[in-house]
Amino acid sequence: MTEGFGPIVLGALKVPAFLVVLVGFAAAARSQSDDRPIHIDFVLQGDDVRVVSSSDRLLDYNVTLNLKLENMKASEALPFSRDVRGLRNAELLVLHIVDLEQPWDYQFNDVWKNGTRGGVPDSDAVYQLPFGPAESHALIQGYHGTFSHQTGTPNEYAYDFAMPVGTTVCASRSGVVVGVRQDSDVRGDTVKFMHSDNYVIVRHSDGTYAEYRHFEKNGVLVGLGAEIQAGQPIGLSGVTGYTTQPHVHFAVFRLVDTPGGVEHESLPIAMKTQAGMSRSLIQGVVYWNPDRQ
Repeated sequence: MTEGFGPIVLGALKVPAFLVVLVGFAAAARSQSDDRPIHIDFVLQGDDVRVVSSSDRLLDYNVTLNLKLENMKASEALPFSRDVRGLRNAELLVLHIVDLEQPWDYQFNDVWKNGTRGGVPDSDAVYQLPFGPAESHALIQGYHGTFSHQTGTPNEYAYDFAMPVGTTVCASRSGVVVGVRQDSDVRGDTVKFMHSDNYVIVRHSDGTYAEYRHFEKNGVLVGLGAEIQAGQPIGLSGVTGYTTQPHVHFAVFRLVDTPGGVEHESLPIAMKTQAGMSRSLIQGVVYWNPDRQ
């Protein structure tokens, strides 16, 4: 899952200007957990409040802001959605205080998602299995799986490969690393652990993304912004986040606009295996790369 909801934060009313931003910051900081990669801050500059996002885990993400304003005017139509690409910090929009002599107030919540919109899948792209040529692993959940890959969900076209903790995970396609987390040692079998896993997210040349999830703590081998090649080791498998056993979750996705807002869409892909190219791997089958020694 790649979606998160931010806190509802209230601005202060009719107090010295320098206190207004501090109140907003404090409320946000108290409600942001370690599982939340995106932080929203409000910075007062003159008659304006600049709304900025920052992340030490993601370079590419989408954030949608819902705001309720009193005696303030937004620089963009609300609700407001922005793709942030290749940046650790970004200004999202500006709130202008209409009358400084009158009380003013803001309330907001936000929804964030990994990745950005605009990806157009390359129909000629063929992916490698996400492990080395000396490895073989069973597929424990494939497309439309009943545990967490159900049809109609963001993970309907995803693969889970069983892997002992510490197994080397390799990139399935070349790209740029735009998401990394490796500080978690938390796991559980309910959706409340959905955002507690360690991961690597890679942007491909066609604007789609690959996500590799459930790495062990401190088990990521690449850094944000790194250019990587297919077959390159990127991390060590683990059992973090929403999972019941050690495995690597692999999926290709993009973000799309829908009537309900920006959504995460997983994509079917072609993958090379020992039996040739496949467009849908079979649950329960053991797979290895065709150049296995």
